[in-house]
Amino acid sequence: MEWLTVTLAIYGRAARRAAELALRNWPVLGSLFAYGVILFAAAYFALPFGPAGGLILGLVLAACAGSFLYLVEMMVRTSKVTWEDFKRSFGAYLWDVLGVNFVLWGISLVAPMIAALPSGPLILLCASIVLFVFFNALPELIYLGHHSVLELFAESYRFISENWIEWFPPNVFLLIAYTILESLPATELWTFIAKNAVVGLFLYFAMVMRGLLFLELHGSSRRSRAFRHRAGY
Repeated sequence: MEWLTVTLAIYGRAARRAAELALRNWPVLGSLFAYGVILFAAAYFALPFGPAGGLILGLVLAACAGSFLYLVEMMVRTSKVTWEDFKRSFGAYLWDVLGVNFVLWGISLVAPMIAALPSGPLILLCASIVLFVFFNALPELIYLGHHSVLELFAESYRFISENWIEWFPPNVFLLIAYTILESLPATELWTFIAKNAVVGLFLYFAMVMRGLLFLELHGSSRRSRAFRHRAGY
């Protein structure tokens, strides 16, 4: 089947390129340790301020998430991450991440009312699955699409609707691999450091692969991808 051959070729290109970029930019995994330190410090100083402290911590968390996405973007777009990229990354997608978080927070407000219904838990489970599936491409759309907040959700829905059968198999595999790595025991200091380094590098690999796969699929049809494959692209 040509569709399967073309799709597997896309997976292979994305995985090879992502592995190359992750290994070439291996120092970037230090950013994950930096985020941990920043979040720990923010939580320590924000805790005494109650709800206001929670808002501050949310802002810091969004800044770190935006920074991570920016570094992934640099790996996808330019193949290289520099110290200057890291320094400018915290404000790059801050408001996009905050906007997405705000929408998701708004949706979560109705969860207690739904949970109180006779079939509430089942409805919430189905709703969670729908949100996970149709908004799965939000991270890539934040740094590769550059849309407004509401457009991000609409574009993610459109992208998944058109490409779900190509998008999810490698993403499920990556999620399982990440879960296995996270579950590995690390009882000593050196094993703890080694484990977190491997998990951090794999996380960058996985996100870069997602980004490359997104670029392969977005704006193209199965017919056009098959044509490019036959043409040797």
